[in-house]
Amino acid sequence: MKLHEQKTGSSNAIRAYEKGMIRINDTVCTTSLIVTPDEFVPDWPVSHASQLELTVIEQLLEYRPDIILMGTGSQHHLLDPKIMMTIMNQGTGIEVMTTDAACRTYNVLLGEDRVVLAALILESSA
Repeated sequence: MKLHEQKTGSSNAIRAYEKGMIRINDTVCTTSLIVTPDEFVPDWPVSHASQLELTVIEQLLEYRPDIILMGTGSQHHLLDPKIMMTIMNQGTGIEVMTTDAACRTYNVLLGEDRVVLAALILESSA
């Protein structure tokens, strides 16, 4: 599915999403990833929401985003309430949603010049 084009300048924008693939600008990714307006980390080693432990979240907080969008794959998964509190106590917002919803939301926030980080779990297309 091609996502709505946003005017993003030189920022990292999500141009397309489908099961097993996300395109950041002109780069096609087939594994989980982290994307911010200025940074792009392909091959994020998280393949399922069950791996979202505090140490993983603390690594995301090092980017100092205003908000984290956690894309949990094709199904919505909740994070442990202790992890949610850790994030909020750092003054960072978090939204947990399916990966396709996180892709769309990321582009909207990017268009608003927000300091957003999307951590996107990408499931195999098989």
